[in-house]
Amino acid sequence: MNTFFAVATVALSYLCLLLVANAAFATEDDARELQMDTLQAVSGAVGELVYQGETFAQKHSGATPAALFRYERRVRTTPTGLEATHLTRDTAKQMVVTESAQFNTHYRLQRFAVDNRQLDYRGSVQVSSDGRRLSYRLNDRGTVSTAEESISLPAVSGPSLFGFILAHEQELAAGKTIQVRFIVMKEKQTYGLDIRQESATDGQVVYAITASSWLVRPLLSTMRATFDRTHKNWVRYEGRVPPMQTIAGKLADLDARVEYTAVAAGYR
Repeated sequence: MNTFFAVATVALSYLCLLLVANAAFATEDDARELQMDTLQAVSGAVGELVYQGETFAQKHSGATPAALFRYERRVRTTPTGLEATHLTRDTAKQMVVTESAQFNTHYRLQRFAVDNRQLDYRGSVQVSSDGRRLSYRLNDRGTVSTAEESISLPAVSGPSLFGFILAHEQELAAGKTIQVRFIVMKEKQTYGLDIRQESATDGQVVYAITASSWLVRPLLSTMRATFDRTHKNWVRYEGRVPPMQTIAGKLADLDARVEYTAVAAGYR
């Protein structure tokens, strides 16, 4: 009899834990929808507008391609540095991808979060104070999972990558190749990237970004980012982007050309 009550007590406790967990996830879902709706209506809530970008497919039909997506970079000051948010909308002006990164003034990543409505997932990763350990939490179509990753190179994300490059522009100008680990939230892991300065002409510097692994290189074309040293702003990016394009009714990876229009006096 005592055994029965013990088992029943454990089962009841487990059930309570499940109910609490489900309630927490439901609350998180509600908060997510509220946040996305708020950003849809008031983008300024996440900081100063730094630049706007128009995203075009690199491969297209027709002489004058139309922009597939438009996005904004907004930045605000935090107690530990800066927070940059990238808001991507489709041609109907609906939010499709939101990425937010917190980092210090040297663009050392502290936290990264993604909300992807195209693929119905959202997640976050916390970076340890020494930058060597990443703690992931992912909600992929309602399935919640976590993971830990140890790294020996700096972690970067979409919103922190360009700033990281500028923080190391002197080393890159001297011919050094800098290696980083780029966070892919949906996979709860990082991939190695090599960054180098490819050219510098008429005040514009082109940085080439390639996959470190020879296994990944055939799957990911070289990415290029062009920076205008005179006006201290990014001009163009060519390469893989977070939103996906629709081909024959199916979502597919998008290798794009993004043209930037500066709004703020300088990049941050």
